Amino acid sequence: MKMKKALFFATLFALAMLSSCSQTKENNIKVELSAADSLVNDDATIYGLACDGCNDTIVVFLTLDYDGGDPDTLNVLDATRQHLVFGNIRIGDKLAIVRDEQDSTKARMLVDLDNLMGEWCQQVLPTLRERADMEGLTHHQKVEQLPDSIRELLHIPHEYTYVFKSDNVLFTKGANRQTTSDEMLPVEYPPLKRYREWAFNKGQFLLIESKTDSLGNNVIVSTDTVDVMLLTPDSLVMRFNDGPRSFYRPTI
Repeated sequence: MKMKKALFFATLFALAMLSSCSQTKENNIKVELSAADSLVNDDATIYGLACDGCNDTIVVFLTLDYDGGDPDTLNVLDATRQHLVFGNIRIGDKLAIVRDEQDSTKARMLVDLDNLMGEWCQQVLPTLRERADMEGLTHHQKVEQLPDSIRELLHIPHEYTYVFKSDNVLFTKGANRQTTSDEMLPVEYPPLKRYREWAFNKGQFLLIESKTDSLGNNVIVSTDTVDVMLLTPDSLVMRFNDGPRSFYRPTI
């Protein structure tokens, strides 16, 4: 009898600890994603897992809050024709689906988020530093006055890398901070933002640059809203405020 009571209380204790760990994990995720959450709290995007039967006409999926029953289906024919289905859908992939506001049976846009995950590289070229003796000249005239050694510098790219991870994690890599010796060069590269989070909101991606304050809270520094223009296994094109940017998978 004593053995049964001991086993009973041990089971209760284990369940309590498991619940506590689960709540702690959820709270940690809340803290990490607070910056993104504050920007997408009115978003009505549907998130689901792709099922067998997806094609150019319909998408078959289970919502992430699935509680039984048959998979949901939405018509994606119009979205396919308008090139608003991004990624190569495979069974089990996580999908972000924007439902048509006029017809709830249709999807206006669909992004395969699993296709987005991983590293994407971008090559950037430098520009000439502004100099007083070149004021008033066109870019072509400025380049014409340069010696060949400096002209060659304008054709040397730097590689910036964007790394998309699950749980809305994003970070960037590449040469950004310029040293004293770099400042002596006649060319400069565009700055690389240090993104920390991504989010999908109303058919667009939010790239969030944030920092941790003295209290350990994430504080948003800036947010770039971008449109996906192309997404394949090895190519990504996103439209930023300053125009489209093309990315490619790094070679191994």
